[in-house]
Formats: sequence, C-alpha cells, structure tokens
Amino acid sequence: MSDSPDQYREARRTKARRLTELGVDPFGSRFDTTHTVADARDLAPALVVGADGKPGDQPRGSLVRVAGRLGNLRSSGGKLKFATLYDRSRGEVYRKQVLARTVDIDGAEAKKSRGIQLYLEFGTLGEGAWALVEALDLADWVGVVGHVGRTRRGEISVFVTEIRILGKAMLPPPHQAGADSGALSPETRSRQRYLDLMMSDASLSTFMVRSRLVAAVRRFFTDRGFLEVETPMMHPILGGATAKPFVTHHNALDLDLYLRIAPELYLKRLLVGGLERVFECNRNFRNEGISPRHNPEFTMIEWYQAYADHGAMMDLSEELFRHLADTVIGTRTLHYAGIDIDLAKPWRRISYHDALREFAGLAYDDRSAVEAAARSHGLDPAGFGSYDRLANEVWEILVEPHLIQPTFITDQPSWLTPLCKAHPDDPGKTLRFELFIARMEIGNAYTELNDPDLQRQRFRDQAIEASASQDDEAKAVSGLVDEDYCTALDFGLPACGGQGIGIDRLAMLFTGESNIRDVILFPTMRPSGSQD
Repeated sequence: MSDSPDQYREARRTKARRLTELGVDPFGSRFDTTHTVADARDLAPALVVGADGKPGDQPRGSLVRVAGRLGNLRSSGGKLKFATLYDRSRGEVYRKQVLARTVDIDGAEAKKSRGIQLYLEFGTLGEGAWALVEALDLADWVGVVGHVGRTRRGEISVFVTEIRILGKAMLPPPHQAGADSGALSPETRSRQRYLDLMMSDASLSTFMVRSRLVAAVRRFFTDRGFLEVETPMMHPILGGATAKPFVTHHNALDLDLYLRIAPELYLKRLLVGGLERVFECNRNFRNEGISPRHNPEFTMIEWYQAYADHGAMMDLSEELFRHLADTVIGTRTLHYAGIDIDLAKPWRRISYHDALREFAGLAYDDRSAVEAAARSHGLDPAGFGSYDRLANEVWEILVEPHLIQPTFITDQPSWLTPLCKAHPDDPGKTLRFELFIARMEIGNAYTELNDPDLQRQRFRDQAIEASASQDDEAKAVSGLVDEDYCTALDFGLPACGGQGIGIDRLAMLFTGESNIRDVILFPTMRPSGSQD
C-alpha cells in the first residue's frame, strides 16, 4: 500500500517548522543570481591530472551565485553532503544534446551534465547553515554562493559557502513517491504540466523552443516594417474561415457573440485604413474535435501586406522559416518522425490539381474515378453535399501523406476560398497556396480579394452552399454577410497578400513532437474525474 500525500506533507511540514524555529523562512525571499547552472559549469577549471595519470587536488574557479531545484541529495558521512542543482538552463543543454545527437541523451550521465553538483561541508558552512542543509528535501528550491571547481574525481561542483532556501516543496517529486523517473502518464503530463516540466528536460526544452519561436516570429515581422496589432476575440458575425464556433452572450448588449475562428477580416480592415503591413499573434477558437493535430483553442500568426500577392507570401514564408531555424535552433535541418526536413533548398511549388494527378493518379474532373477512389477508402459519395467536397476529401487522403519536404500547394478550387482572388486564367481556381511540411498543413495564404461587389456575391454563395451542405463544419456559417467588411472594401482595400501559420504546429515541427498536446502548456481536456 502506497504512502498518502498527507504523510509526505506532514514530514515536510516538520522540517519547515524546524526552519522557522531557526529564524529561516522556509518559503524564501529574494536571491540575486549571477549565472545559470549551465554558465556555472562552463566556468569550471580544466581537470588537473598528476604525473601518475590520476586526478589530484583541483583548483577552484570563479565565484558564482546560482539557484534552482534540488534533484538529488545524498550524504557522505555526517559532515559532508552532496546535492545536484537544476535550473531552467537544463532545457538549453538538452536541446544542444539533441542537435548533437548525443548517444545517451536520456541516460544518467547526460542528465547529470544538465545540472551541477553542490559540495556542502559542515566546516565551511558552519553550524547554522548546516542545520538548514539538514532540513532540505528533494525538490526544494535553494540559492547558493560558492566557487566553481572540481572534486578529486573530476566532478564539476559548486563548493558552497552560503546557502538559502527559496521555496520548500511540501510534496516530493513523483519518482520519490513511487513512480519511475520520467514515467508520468501522457494524461498526467498534460493535466499537471508543472510535474512534466519538473521531471522532463525534453518537455522543458520544447516549451523554451516554442517561446523563442514566437519571439523570433515577432522580431522577423517588426524588422520588416510590420506593425503588431490586436483585433477583437468576440465577433458578431463569423468570418475569416469556415469552422464551428464557440458562442457566448454579452449581457449588457443582450447580444450573442462568437469567439473568433480567425482574425482575417479585421486585419484587412486595417489595410483599408492605411496601416499597409500588419500582423497579429492571436488565439483562435474552433468548436471541433480534438486530435494529435487539433486543439479547440490554438495560436496563429497572421499577417497582411499591401501591394503584395500570394507569390510574395511564398517567398516570405521560406525566409521566415530559415530565419527561425537559424536563430532558434541553429540548423536548417529539422528531425521529425524519423525524417530529415530540409529547409535550406528551394521549396517545391505544385498546383492542387497537379498534385492530385501526380500522387493519386486522378484528374479532378474525372468524377467516376474520384468517386471510385472515395469508395475504396470507405467514403460514401452520397454523404457529401457536393462533388467538390468529396473530391477535396479524396485529395486530403491520397495527397497529404506525400507532402513531407516543404511544399506549396497552389491554385486551390474557388469554392474553398471565398476571400481569395480568382486565378486570371481559370475562375474555378484561386491565387492561393497551402504550405505542407512533414504531412502537416502549416500555413495558408491568399492573394486577397478586394472587389467589394464580388466579395458580397462570394459571401452569399458561401451561405447558400453551406446551407445545402451535409458537412457540419460548413453548416456553422451563420448565413449573415459581414456588410461592414464589405463596406470597408468599398472604401478601397489595396492589392495585398496575407497568410496565417499555426504556431502550435510550427512548434511541433521545430521540436519533433508528434502530438499537439505536447507543445501546448495547458491543452483542452475534460475535467479530471469526469465521465465520458
């Protein structure tokens, strides 16, 4: 029978009371650091080896002030203790080990190199500080002052002269409470992300990379004259995409509103006003299924550029991804699902119809062949509101598995994209692309439609098609035309291009994660203990 959390809490409360009696706040106070753990390790003097080939007395190096969580604590006799200190820099070191393809990246030696040993000696610390040391537990937060050096065995260590407690942990880390180290279940990792980050250097590294990707995306656009803006998250009329919305009610206005499914129509209003280049790193909400690639609440970067087109967006996309690769992870080769993704060479551009022909051996207009292919994959053509929807489903099943290296799929059918300009040579196609990498749709871009009368007609046609469709997503279209947006177009939207990229999938790609839950700190889940 396993111990209960209350038993652990009581034992640690006893130590907290002991600290209080010593005049020490067990939950700490300010402590100014000078180095990260990784930086401190880099300051260690070289190992000195004697004439006999054995390590001798080792020199002491720089004085450092470091802080972090205790990941190890062990005694070597009554007056000497060793501990291992970890801080956030373990995620940085882990990522470097991944890129270097370190053999034992999950092994004990690799993990030890992501922390630093603390050398705690009674004779150096004195009786008062030693009483604090004896009240420490695994997972406590501490700050230490000392010189970086090596033990006689060569272990990089901080020889501690001062120690402070910065936060008492009232529960032990999961592995001390009976779970194997690193063996948290996927559900626990998602529900209790703090435990995941505490236990997993890989997970910590993933979220550090995600944060730096977002920061690098912002720098990329601001360096090119784009303005970061904010647009409403509650919309009176759905727009910018076709998806099932979340609905809320504004009491003061007595008005139903939709959580936004996309910011597009508001961002293009700003181009009408003259801002010319805008972007928004935004949260969107779609009341749809959850899967390894979909979360109902997700993040996008969406931008619009006056006097550009979707061709310019392709060029900008390649430039953006190479910038992210260079500045965030330091390589243009990504490793995803056992495949090397090459961002350096020019990305392929192929039309929607040509891709169907090349990868599936089907002509889009060959209805009987497309319907036969649908049936062979368990699809009933009668279950689709239109042939176009059926053909697109077949396209996704048969083409997307081949889109591994970066590929722009261009010239999508017009019915898919009511906000996009038609192709000048074929009104049934549009000046649009979707970016696929590692079999995932990563981005979507248009040469934006700026004819107000044609836009009104497209909105009306979309509402009619959605109403007739048997597709739940299409039926989510409200049937209302966003007349204010069309009026904005009446005042003149300049020729422009626009694009959106899903930040969550971008993070998956750059960290090698295959499940979107693993790149979202707090993914959408049922409440703990609820029944299906």
